[in-house]
Amino acid sequence: MPLFMKRDFNADTNLFIRLLYFKTVFITLLLFFLVALPIAAQETVVVGQIVNIKDKTPIPFVNITFKNSETTAQSNEEGYFIIRTFDKQSTLEFTSIGFKKREIRIKPGQSVGLQVEMQEENTLLQEVFVVPGTNPAIELMKRVRLLKKINDISWQTGFKALSTEQNLVLLSKVNQRSMSKRIFSQLEKGKLSGSDSSMVIPLYMAERKYQITSRDKKEVSKKIFSSPEAGEQVVEKLFGQLDTELDFYDNVVTVFGKNLVSPLSGVGNAYYDYYLADSLKTQNGKQYEIHFRSKNPKNLAFNGKLWIDSITFGLTQIEAELPSKANINFIHNLRISQKFVPVSTNRWMRQSEDLSLNMSYALLGDSLHPNPEIFVKRTATFQSTDTNVPQTENFARSKYNQDTLDEKLGALNNTPLLRSAKFVANILFTGCIPFGIIDVGKIEQILRRTDIEGVRLALPFHTNEKLWKDVSLGGFVGYGFKNEAIQYSGTAQYKFQGKNRRILGFAYTDDYRRIDYDYNNFLYRENPLVTGDEDISYAFMALESAEKMSLRKEYSLSFSNDWNTGIESNYYLRSNRLFANAAMPMAIGNVPVATDLLQQSATVSTRFSFREKTYDKHMQRIYVPNHLPVVYGILEAGRYQFGTKNGQYGKIMGAVRQFVRLDFGELDYKADAGIILGNVPYPLLGIPPGEESGGYSFNLFNLMDYMEYASDKYVNLHTELTLNGLIMNQIPLIKNLNLREIVSLKMAYGGLSDSHKLQMDYPAFMQTFSKPYAEVGVGFTNILHIYTLQSVWRLTDLHHRKGTTWGILGCLSLTF
Repeated sequence: MPLFMKRDFNADTNLFIRLLYFKTVFITLLLFFLVALPIAAQETVVVGQIVNIKDKTPIPFVNITFKNSETTAQSNEEGYFIIRTFDKQSTLEFTSIGFKKREIRIKPGQSVGLQVEMQEENTLLQEVFVVPGTNPAIELMKRVRLLKKINDISWQTGFKALSTEQNLVLLSKVNQRSMSKRIFSQLEKGKLSGSDSSMVIPLYMAERKYQITSRDKKEVSKKIFSSPEAGEQVVEKLFGQLDTELDFYDNVVTVFGKNLVSPLSGVGNAYYDYYLADSLKTQNGKQYEIHFRSKNPKNLAFNGKLWIDSITFGLTQIEAELPSKANINFIHNLRISQKFVPVSTNRWMRQSEDLSLNMSYALLGDSLHPNPEIFVKRTATFQSTDTNVPQTENFARSKYNQDTLDEKLGALNNTPLLRSAKFVANILFTGCIPFGIIDVGKIEQILRRTDIEGVRLALPFHTNEKLWKDVSLGGFVGYGFKNEAIQYSGTAQYKFQGKNRRILGFAYTDDYRRIDYDYNNFLYRENPLVTGDEDISYAFMALESAEKMSLRKEYSLSFSNDWNTGIESNYYLRSNRLFANAAMPMAIGNVPVATDLLQQSATVSTRFSFREKTYDKHMQRIYVPNHLPVVYGILEAGRYQFGTKNGQYGKIMGAVRQFVRLDFGELDYKADAGIILGNVPYPLLGIPPGEESGGYSFNLFNLMDYMEYASDKYVNLHTELTLNGLIMNQIPLIKNLNLREIVSLKMAYGGLSDSHKLQMDYPAFMQTFSKPYAEVGVGFTNILHIYTLQSVWRLTDLHHRKGTTWGILGCLSLTF
């Protein structure tokens, strides 16, 4: 949802500086108070912070002990600690894996404030051969990386395994952060007590079995228990995918759509410090224990430890925790552990896996739970045979059994809390608001503003499965306050019974559309909150009126068919009548010869995807993207009539989109290309979509005018590279804003034959490509968790642009 914004961040920065100032003053006053306060019975009190002597970053979880006593403490995630005793010990010991032990003498009976600096240290084990002066852990990790493809048995041809995965989502009844920490700690250990379990509400539980091979992960069974009908959609849309593949042998580990750098990554040395802690004798031989720590707690990298086999250098166990300050939204804790077992080929295969996390998610709040904590527990077991038995007495190692959870979930279905959750998820997931047997939406069509209509209010709606399971009727009625006209549409859909999804549909529309509306841009409109036309996000929230609109009367007959889980086809018969106006003139030799253009066409569109999850919401299909490409192939044949002119044409088109996971972020790209056979009037040419409403959209050329270019053979490219705070995480103060860098590049190019002019004059504002069009953008996303701002420059044909060739463009973008 684009939003044109030119905002000054001075107010936000001043607020952040004031908050930091108050925090510093508070700590200073606390230290002063403790130093000045007389302590009864000569109690010794020591408070302070422990930092790395190299870069002054806080060191969490350091063990602090009064020497020769049992009085201990531990620093928190920010390195702060407090320790007190009535004994006469005068020496404090500070110890942490990977750091040299530090001792500090103090005077008993006093209150002391300290800043303790600790120095990194590597343990040198005799059985590890290293060059003097090198880090033995670095040398070991180098061997682990070199042998990744060999030791990761899931890559081996012929590999087969069966996994059972259990997901449990709990909602806290309490709002105290300290209690939430306790519940998370107990859930992670599988030790929820009776009192703890009474403070959480099961929101969702599911068990799935997968057949895993070196090429695929296929779901063979699924059980959702008594989870509400929308429970899975609530989890998927509000929290992200729970059944992601947690493979530390990959360069990145993806959780909730965020790419976390694996300690085994090829660029791991840039993100991690490694420390060789110990060598262990086990029943399978000798193993090395290596501790790893994120060099920057703001990076999306872990702290933890791993164990590797001394012979194969394969991973045998790993425990990883995301630092609390990492540049990720909503999540407070994320801990992952995996254990491996040897197989006959002297390789190691995953045996078990645990993921625990908790997050705050205000969208699920109600009057009793204004800022609820969500707890997620995911476990998986792996076996190379089909003897894998699900855990029934300890679901997802939570200390809950399945019957208890099933009963609790069944009682939750009609509570106000879940009704609120389903309402929010429906809007985000489908773009519609449910009201009994009617769904209102898509919500972005409710309001828009155009030069022709002025402000236009509309009521889009369709019946849902509560009225008819296999039938849906709908459409919209809209009223423009400027032209005082009513526009409308009607739709009817019927779903055939059977295993595969098959839907027959009919639609009629009498409405204004943007003049470069593309009926074949299916990939663009897969997002349920995108229409491809002027709507509330582009024309209204950008505070500008959409100019170039034209009246259409459209009939369409469609049929959708699934061939299998990865291939689906859609067939369309269309008859569209486009009416001329100043934005879409229709003339030959500068003489208007008709008031409208009739286009009739038959289209076949086939979509190819790979291991992609989908949901069918009545007649609507929701796609949950993964890191594999989605490909469209489109064929269209048609005829047109314009005054006395008529003719036939053909179109061949293709499009691909993919989210590419990178060590330092994510690359999102979309490319499409096409060729037109035959001569056609200019509205039927290939027209790259421009943006004149002032907002930012990934799918549009944001500094290109509507119908600025046209071609009969073309290729378009849209790319966005989003970094995980690679630069901003290094800047003092600014790093606390959790900004993420974003870079965009968009290009378009094509050719156009002059013979098309014989069918209809080109409008004065339309050009042919003399060189590739290009625009670039640089900016930040994750501003307040919901905004993206980019400074965008147009690089070519600057004289074409009637407005600015540079701008600060923004959009709403909820990110994790």
